[in-house]
Amino acid sequence: MEGNPIFRQTRLRLAVWYTLVMGGIVGLSGLGVYSVVAHAYYETIDRGLQSVANALHNSIEAAWQQPGQLQRLAKDFSLELCVAKTNCLPKTAGIKQSIKETTNQVNYYIRLLDRSGKLFASAGMQFDKLPITSLSQHWQIITDSSGARYRQITLPLSTQNQFSGYLQVARSLTDLDQNLAYLRLTLVLGLPISMIFVALSSWWLAERAMQPVYLSYQQMQQFTADAAHEFRTPLAAMHSTIEAAIKLQQEPKSNSGILDVLKRQNRRLSQLVGDLLLLTRIDQKQLTKEYQSCCLNDLISDLIEELAFLAIEAEVNLSKQMLFSQKLSVMGNEEQLYRLVSNLIVNAIQATASGGKVTVVLSDRDRYATIKIQDTGLGIAPEHQLRIFDRFYRVDRNRSRTSGGSGLGLAIAMAIAIAHKGNIHVQSQPGLGSTFTVRLPLSP
Repeated sequence: MEGNPIFRQTRLRLAVWYTLVMGGIVGLSGLGVYSVVAHAYYETIDRGLQSVANALHNSIEAAWQQPGQLQRLAKDFSLELCVAKTNCLPKTAGIKQSIKETTNQVNYYIRLLDRSGKLFASAGMQFDKLPITSLSQHWQIITDSSGARYRQITLPLSTQNQFSGYLQVARSLTDLDQNLAYLRLTLVLGLPISMIFVALSSWWLAERAMQPVYLSYQQMQQFTADAAHEFRTPLAAMHSTIEAAIKLQQEPKSNSGILDVLKRQNRRLSQLVGDLLLLTRIDQKQLTKEYQSCCLNDLISDLIEELAFLAIEAEVNLSKQMLFSQKLSVMGNEEQLYRLVSNLIVNAIQATASGGKVTVVLSDRDRYATIKIQDTGLGIAPEHQLRIFDRFYRVDRNRSRTSGGSGLGLAIAMAIAIAHKGNIHVQSQPGLGSTFTVRLPLSP
């Protein structure tokens, strides 16, 4: 399969599509995992913060009216008093332990504000870095001057059903941000590693998926080769018989027409069998001759001389242009290269009306030899340009049958170009002619 460029390119495309699809699925799955984990973290923090705030809120509201306890509260619970008050909170061991534990395990803080929003008691971290935020929002995320984030809840305090202040409890999100950063790093580093394994798996799966198709293709190639070989013997015998009958015929006027038709059709069928056999040999890389250095200047000059009679017969001006002063040589099979350029020139002559022109231009660019066959013929419609190199595909079927074409000429030319590590490109506009460009790597 690796030796066939069509299956190799198809396998590569399948592997790329598998990789892209799986990469998208893995990426979306990673994004979903990150979102779920982040949401779970925030929900856990909010529930814990809500529990602490509710416990403090209930205890503070119950003791808010008891006088003479503010200094004692500050001493017992490490509350820093900002303004002296007469209403104080009683000593409550449960609250003290809760505050002590929460402020030690993570960076918590507690604030008590009066009804105007002025801070008069606090516990936990230092507050010079944290601003006093809006008191109307129940949940907030605030950031200090160093960039650390805090999740804060604000609860109103009431005394005898009358609003008397605010309680704010907040928790540092540093541990959450660190955990999420580790998770992001894991996902970012894990994605390319996963993509490598996905790409390797896709390459293997593409081969497994194409194996039955490739086996069928090989069987078809073998059948074509066997059929072509089997046809050659009876066709050769038929051709010899027809030639003998033409020479020995007694009544030329009555038999010559029929024999000429048989001879012409036999030649056409023999050419078709030869083309199929050549394509099969190219596909299977069963070339008997080794590649050697081939001079394109001499090859094109010989073709121009050989096909000059065909051009004169079609009343087409056939010429050449050598845009490179030195000889251009490529490594390849000279007979096949000859067939490649010959097919393109013959097609150009047949597609050009009387009085038209066909020009063969040879040049080099970027270590590639470039052969351009330009004609002023009928041109090719855009919908046909992608398929003209398919086997047995003909743009004008009626004209092809008249001229004896089988639709294999361009397919053979493309197969030869690919076998020589080159390619063929076509540019054409209906009514303005066509340009076929052949690029072949130059000899080192």
